[in-house]
Amino acid sequence: MKGSMDGEGPERTCPRCAAEVPEDASFCFKCGLPLNGTDDITRQYAFYAPPPRPFREKSSLQSAREVFRGIGAYMTLVVLALVTINVGIMLWGMHLVIPEAWESATSLFLVLPWIVKIVGLPGVWFVTYYILLVAAVLLSYAVMLFLSGRTFWKELTFKPTDHSPAYAVSTIFLAVLAMNAAYYLLLGFIGIDPSSGGVTGMLWENLWSLLRASVWEEVICRILYIGLPLGAVYILKGKGAPYRRYIFGGNFQFGPWEKFFLVLSSAIFSLAHVFSWDLYKVPPTFLAGLALGYLFLKYGVYASIMLHFFIDYLSFPMDVWPGDTTDMIMGLLLLAFMALGMVYLVYYSVRALELFSGRQIIKWGDPRPVSVYYQPLSPNAKYVPYDGPLTAPSFGFVCRHCAGTEARYVDGKFVCSRCGREN
Repeated sequence: MKGSMDGEGPERTCPRCAAEVPEDASFCFKCGLPLNGTDDITRQYAFYAPPPRPFREKSSLQSAREVFRGIGAYMTLVVLALVTINVGIMLWGMHLVIPEAWESATSLFLVLPWIVKIVGLPGVWFVTYYILLVAAVLLSYAVMLFLSGRTFWKELTFKPTDHSPAYAVSTIFLAVLAMNAAYYLLLGFIGIDPSSGGVTGMLWENLWSLLRASVWEEVICRILYIGLPLGAVYILKGKGAPYRRYIFGGNFQFGPWEKFFLVLSSAIFSLAHVFSWDLYKVPPTFLAGLALGYLFLKYGVYASIMLHFFIDYLSFPMDVWPGDTTDMIMGLLLLAFMALGMVYLVYYSVRALELFSGRQIIKWGDPRPVSVYYQPLSPNAKYVPYDGPLTAPSFGFVCRHCAGTEARYVDGKFVCSRCGREN
């Protein structure tokens, strides 16, 4: 072949796939286009089949990421099953909380980061507030499942896709669990015995107070300290709309202002826990606050409420059904959660560093181009000129990868007889 065998360079390119071909070639060696016809014939063939798409090989890192994404999707099903039980416990607990709330009082508070009570809620107002919190969790759970939809089913089939809200909340929950486990093991290793703190009351008090934390703390620390300040900033810059996202969150770009308020809200959130826990609680709560704020900015307040609820209501099955069987089941679940959570802790830690540094640390999906063999048409093939109009034929098969015109019908798809690839 002239140009390829005698060392001379190719003197023309294929009009369909732009491959360099020798001057005397009858067919393009890459896509099989006949090259010795008239201009009209060449144009007809170029229209009839699009250029072949480049084939790329997945890197080992990208393949491993897809495997863990699929494993995480199935673990998400387990997490959602546990959360569904806890949602049921929340609803069941209403018959315990409402009678006590009717005879008691609570208050709305702000976090500055010290706790500041702003209005008291006695009796019927307490009950109304509690019912609104229950409704907020139910609505958040329904929205999370609804918006996950088809994306989550793709994740279950190990197909590459964007993270669904259910997957993101569940896998971040696993990472937070692993982070807390590692942190408390470290405290024990260096001889620090953290105070218990937190919620230690009766069952109805725990059901109530942890529900309030799951919702009201998100209203304060995410809407009040992230959403509304961002609204003020962008309104002043003339970029305010759509205004609803400053209350409900979601669809934010992680620019300088988003990062600033994300860190600020996490700091306030973590320092507020000093008053009911201790200073040891600040580091893990700050990191959890970053996760909650990230979910608020990317998905919405429903996602941050769900993560908070996942964490706070985690141990309630052992309180509602005390016994060795429940303890054993929950213990095995927690071990599985934390084992996989370590992987996601590393993953989300790297993503957080990339987010705040603005630099890509790991090229997660960097496919490597590989050589693809396109079988050329036989040099002895006879070509019958086409004399019809230059429009797409009404019926016929042309492989979009190699321009082959013969195929087998397998499982609802055409498989090219020449290159063996699906169309």
